[in-house]
Amino acid sequence: MTTTTTMGRRTEPRDRLRTFSCFLLCVALAALGCGGDNLLLPADGQPAQISILEGSDNQAATVGQPLTNPLAVKVTDPAGRPVVGIPLVFEAPAGGAVAPSDTVQTDSSGVAQVSYTLSTTAGEQIVEARTTSSDAPLSVSFHAMAAPEEAKSLVAVGGDSQSVQVLLTLPESLVVEAVDRFGNGVPGMEVVWEAEKGGDVTPATDTTGPDGRAATQRTLGADAGSYVTKASAGNLDGSPIAFTSTAVEPPHPGLLLTAQPSADASAGVPFERQPELQLRDPLGAPLAQAGVSVTVQIASGGGSLGGTTNAESDANGVVRFSDLSVRGETGTRTLIFASNGFTSTTSAPVSVGPGTPDAARSSASVDDGNAGSKTTISVRLQDEFGNRVPGARSAITVNVDGANPTSGLAIDEGDDGNYSASYVPVHSGTDMITVLVRGDRIGGSPLQSQVSAGPTVASKSTAQITHTPVLFFNRFDIVVTARDAQGNPEIKGGDRAEFSIDGGPAQGLTDNGNGTYSVSFQIFSVTHTIAITLNGDPIQGSPFQTP
Repeated sequence: MTTTTTMGRRTEPRDRLRTFSCFLLCVALAALGCGGDNLLLPADGQPAQISILEGSDNQAATVGQPLTNPLAVKVTDPAGRPVVGIPLVFEAPAGGAVAPSDTVQTDSSGVAQVSYTLSTTAGEQIVEARTTSSDAPLSVSFHAMAAPEEAKSLVAVGGDSQSVQVLLTLPESLVVEAVDRFGNGVPGMEVVWEAEKGGDVTPATDTTGPDGRAATQRTLGADAGSYVTKASAGNLDGSPIAFTSTAVEPPHPGLLLTAQPSADASAGVPFERQPELQLRDPLGAPLAQAGVSVTVQIASGGGSLGGTTNAESDANGVVRFSDLSVRGETGTRTLIFASNGFTSTTSAPVSVGPGTPDAARSSASVDDGNAGSKTTISVRLQDEFGNRVPGARSAITVNVDGANPTSGLAIDEGDDGNYSASYVPVHSGTDMITVLVRGDRIGGSPLQSQVSAGPTVASKSTAQITHTPVLFFNRFDIVVTARDAQGNPEIKGGDRAEFSIDGGPAQGLTDNGNGTYSVSFQIFSVTHTIAITLNGDPIQGSPFQTP
């Protein structure tokens, strides 16, 4: 065996082993202190560990209430000794509160603690305790469970205002929630469901779960309409809650308009394009079924329908109408087509204009005329429903019989179904005017127009001079007839009639008030020149020689 002596002392093998072990420990500690990350272990007396004291974690209480035990932690150094005077921050969730403050220093035992009052939100609440030093960041979390207060009210959560076919279950459950005064769900509350009017609920009684909610499925009854379901939970505020649901009829076979009636039509005149329909099954496919009766009537706009308003489907389920028309005032109409057991359908709008002119509803008028002046005949066309008819000039014929016979007068069109025709009468007297519409006489036709003579024209007026011998004298009687430009005798007076004999002074004739003027005188001689004027102008043939 080899031995070694160090500094005059003999070294035994056991001593050499102890010395080598110390060397390895020094190397290891050096490696830890001088590594690539410059990692340094806390020195004695510095925070190395933070731990939760027994009874501080996993506590439970009612929302808004303080926990029974304080939240307490202990800070120790690497050797496990308490660290004094280390500030710790206790960070609480929103609504929670720590006291005396959120920052507390460790005491002589290395312990820091606060009391904690839960927030008003039920469920788990976490409070974190951490050191404030960035050199030695340490933290732990406390977990506390907040239970809701006793239930105060019942509220609806979901499932209201649903619709479904009769006898079916609503797609969404009806849901209520029992809540405390802070709105936290309260479990364990019994909820009773009641189905009104018909149908049922499953379950009829339910207990609120951990979230405070209870639900049921609602099946509606056989009748279409509104159904009410009530949820009750003791004397909670809001109880009972009423849910409203709607049951609708299952789909029916329907009617489809494959050909709309004419978009523009005339009152009383069959549509140029008559409506055509196809029967459809509940899924919308063509339904080949014969003998289905379909009825049509006015849906909007008033009036009535003319023609056959009922038609039956053929073997292909096609329904055809042949002679429908709209009767009544002009305007916009829609038609509705219906059949028992089928969903009805409504047409596109139909614009209805006036129909053909009707002689019995139309009218004409004429004033008395004057020879030489235009006489106008006024015509108003209306259809059988009283609608004014424009654009029908070619349907009117006007003929004149009597003093001034004329046929086929030209027709002029005004506005709003008004028309006119005119002629210039030549002869005074009575004219009979016949107005035809589509070959039929307008009501009141023939019309009568009394034609009077026009203004007096001296050159067309005439005189009759009669000579009668009386003893030693000669009697002359003069009668002047005033006439218009066409030679028609006047029938009223008012003209200034004068005569003169052999160039003597003018003398007046008597106005007889009927268009004639007369005078009688006696004179010795027979041969004279008599000049006659009307309104200062010589009449036809003046001056006259006697006898």
